[in-house]
Amino acid sequence: MRFLHILGFALLLCGLCVRAEEETAEDKGDEKVEDSSEEDTEPEKPEKTDEITEEKDVLVLHSVNFDRALSENKYLLVEFYTPWCGHCRSLEPIYAEVAGLLKNGSSEVRLAKVEATEERDLAAEFNVDSFPTLKFFKDGNRQNVTDFSGKRTVKGITRWLERHTGPSATVLNDVKSAEALLDANDVVVVGFFQDLEGDKAKTFYDVTLIAVDVNFGITSNPELFKKYDVKSDSLVLFKKFDEKRADMPLAEESKLDKVEVISFIHTNSMKLVIPFNEENAEQIFSSKVRNHMLLFINTTVESQNALLEDFRDVASEFKEKVLFITLDVTSDKVDHVLKYFSVSANDAPIIRLINTEKVVTYAMEGSTINKDTLRTFCQGVQDGTVKPFLKTQEIPEDWNKNPVKVLVGKNFNKVAFDETKSVFVEFYAPWCGHCQQLAPIWDELGEKYKDHENIVIAKMDATENDVENVTIQGFPSIKFFPAGAEKKIVDYNGNRDLETFSKFLDNGGVLPEEESKDDDEDEGDDDDEDEVSDEPIKESPKSTNETSKDEL
Repeated sequence: MRFLHILGFALLLCGLCVRAEEETAEDKGDEKVEDSSEEDTEPEKPEKTDEITEEKDVLVLHSVNFDRALSENKYLLVEFYTPWCGHCRSLEPIYAEVAGLLKNGSSEVRLAKVEATEERDLAAEFNVDSFPTLKFFKDGNRQNVTDFSGKRTVKGITRWLERHTGPSATVLNDVKSAEALLDANDVVVVGFFQDLEGDKAKTFYDVTLIAVDVNFGITSNPELFKKYDVKSDSLVLFKKFDEKRADMPLAEESKLDKVEVISFIHTNSMKLVIPFNEENAEQIFSSKVRNHMLLFINTTVESQNALLEDFRDVASEFKEKVLFITLDVTSDKVDHVLKYFSVSANDAPIIRLINTEKVVTYAMEGSTINKDTLRTFCQGVQDGTVKPFLKTQEIPEDWNKNPVKVLVGKNFNKVAFDETKSVFVEFYAPWCGHCQQLAPIWDELGEKYKDHENIVIAKMDATENDVENVTIQGFPSIKFFPAGAEKKIVDYNGNRDLETFSKFLDNGGVLPEEESKDDDEDEGDDDDEDEVSDEPIKESPKSTNETSKDEL
């Protein structure tokens, strides 16, 4: 069963690298208005003036004082938010902390906020369609706005602002300055250009504003070209590990492509063998390499640490094809990882490989881990000769006792693809809040159809069981397996209430036309699921039929 994508995999495994998605302005803004009763009387609001007040060192802006804030501050980062947005509330203390640091440090940068539901014209002017959205203004220029693209942490916001307000690359004029930069950092990208004013150098500077976690240098000094054996315009990534450097020669006649440069930096700044921890999690899950080989080891056992040499050697052979990752089973932060892969600490050392795009797991057979077995296993997965590893619980003795049948990997195909039955299955996760909300309704549905001769209501814990060719991208997911020999799978996307479920089943696995029309009208409120994907998490109202993501 393919039920996890990259970020969801990270969340389920160890709760690392949670990056919340913005809420759509169209969906939520409209909802907020609709929630307000016409009979409610709002308190009278004070008249707006060009005076600028502050809340926790954050400037409070609106249509009347916005221009003044721009004119009085050389650099201004503005958050467009809404009071009902959970992720805006999560950002609030972080944003205030950064604002205080900047203000107390006499920085030229100030932080401000705009309540977008009150200031719809401002939100529209700056194309705000999700919350929170951060926009960066420089030199009071209202027309040239930069979207904030950094991490929403104190360090992430600070780092992004430093890069956008100061030198984004160190100009290297001599050997001494180059050596100082390389000695001070584990990874440095240096642009070697004959012309520092040329198009390639300008594109290079654009990249420095995107990859703010990387240190950059730039030079046109012939002495440095000679010292580092650079023959023509090139990018060189210097690192204190593995191959020590990676070169990207630039063709004289072609333009420098930002996407290619960022890919070059990301690929080559990663170690051949990456320890799985909070610091490296984002780097792992944002990689374009989708095959991840995991070595579970106990780092207190010397014989297991000795496996790293062979692991690293094979990693070099599969660079840019497979990420090689180690997980220390003694860490208290990998319990969910172990559970997900059906591995215990006592199983170490053991190998698993997961394709994070297809969300398919593979297990290496045998207990011998060396260059040959690693190479053979890795190549076999690449060639498609190794079959996926499918998890399953044991079949409960009472799986068929209650109106809602309990499915696991071992009995799924026999029940779901029974040619004489139409089977309606909820795929759930025990920790999923929306699955918990749905449970009593699903039990009612089971009770209603318990005596039906050819309709079966069932459920399966999708965190403990895999089924080949069944894709699960969020919780709860509901699928209909109609009777017949075709083995069809129908995704259920209607409202999650007893009445709509019943209409769907009584109509042969199709929603009546009026129900489908209602669903289309509510399209802005989709995804009442805990989605596990490489997309960030949306937040919406929390009821069975409203759109919402559970707190993972």
